[in-house]
Amino acid sequence: MQESGISKFFFPQDNYGQPLIEIDSGGNNIFVISDLHLASGINTSSNYEGTENFFADQSFIRFIDQLENKHPSVKSLLVINGDFIDFLRICDYPALDKDFSDWEKMLSIVGISKPQKELRDSIVKKEKEFGLRTNDYKSVWKTHICILGHKNLFERLALWVYNGNRLIITKGNHDLEWYWAPVQNYLQYYLAKLLSQKLHLPIEKLLPLIISHTTFADHSIIIDKKIYIEHGHCYENTTAVKGNVLSDNQRELNLPFGSFFNRYLINKIELVYPFIDNVRPRQNILLVLLRERFPLALKMIFCYVPFILLLIPKKMWWEIFKYAITFILIIILPLVITGFAIYKSLPHGSHPKGDTSWLLQQILNTAKNLGFLFLSYLFGRIMALVKLSGPNSFVSYAENILKNNNALEVVTFGHTHNPEQKNFNGKWYFNTGTWMPVFEASSAHIRIDKTYTFLQLGHDNNGALIIHPLQRWNDDALRDDYLPLIEND
Repeated sequence: MQESGISKFFFPQDNYGQPLIEIDSGGNNIFVISDLHLASGINTSSNYEGTENFFADQSFIRFIDQLENKHPSVKSLLVINGDFIDFLRICDYPALDKDFSDWEKMLSIVGISKPQKELRDSIVKKEKEFGLRTNDYKSVWKTHICILGHKNLFERLALWVYNGNRLIITKGNHDLEWYWAPVQNYLQYYLAKLLSQKLHLPIEKLLPLIISHTTFADHSIIIDKKIYIEHGHCYENTTAVKGNVLSDNQRELNLPFGSFFNRYLINKIELVYPFIDNVRPRQNILLVLLRERFPLALKMIFCYVPFILLLIPKKMWWEIFKYAITFILIIILPLVITGFAIYKSLPHGSHPKGDTSWLLQQILNTAKNLGFLFLSYLFGRIMALVKLSGPNSFVSYAENILKNNNALEVVTFGHTHNPEQKNFNGKWYFNTGTWMPVFEASSAHIRIDKTYTFLQLGHDNNGALIIHPLQRWNDDALRDDYLPLIEND
């Protein structure tokens, strides 16, 4: 069988888009992780691009090895709860003749027929700078780039499935492109291809197994009617999709404002200052830039932000306007007023030599103006907390879900990159944090090492749910450790 004909025989009818998928664990172990944010991975020079945030490929492989070695007689479910592939961070685009030839072939595998000329003509100048758009066939290319850059990781996931375990992928705001059936199908195909290369078995014999053991969830899942899993981006104003899934042209996704912000602004900044989007709390991002990369912060405000106005849809201009007003209140207005006040306080004529009262007056004027700047800073911080940051915790949302669903025992989210756990009279809320680096900019949120976080759920001999506290993979010691968390009011 030719690979170009695989889609006609193997890929099932797309049933993606259900708001809630119910899954039976079969009494198996359940492991939940989130927010890996895989982008382009290793390039041809064996380096990472500035927009890559995941560097734990080998650590992740050792983690999966441990899961199987520790539970050899029990099959397991691995749930990657959103932001698995960070499509927003993949800026590579086809450029060489071979690229377009390969692109045409990979599209034919998932049932899309597009000649190379059409593919060439479809790439506009803006995409060469910021990455391809969200059309299904362009999202397939980005999936391919991610797999090649993290090939060993995907090979290990393929083995996980081949060994009889299940893989469940829920959608987050950075991987909205799982909406497209061809993107899902291409991942399944390539997992089978990696297995075929490793085990020397035909793809057509491996693909049905991969398909039957992988599940894609558009929004949320419930396992055994007891465990509710959702990424959580829908609870943040800037990352929730407003309106229809597809844009007006019905060929691209309707992205939330935060996605445009990441694609056209954060990506550009990270090429100069990597990891800026990993700073927590999020409202400190601009302040960190002002402190450590002041020229870059000014360039962002005066160059990048206006440029975004030319790129995003008109229906999002109100969101941009709100953020622009916030930037003005936080940065520009305090600086202008303080600078003007200091200028006015400076002497514009001669002063008596040795006049100590004049010198004291200048010191007091300067202190007064700096005090005004400090008050403006505090005001800006309040504005940032109100307008620029999403929820740092989903505790209240989880509590509401548990209250309204008596059968549920566990609710777990991701998205915030902040690991959390809370017991509500025997029912639990968890946030599984992230597997990418996080840099705390506040001493009130000291982060010793809370990455590589995962949630483990099991069953006793009577089928009752066993709920473990949050754990993290300790790659140095090659073991899983319980995660030390401090309870905040």
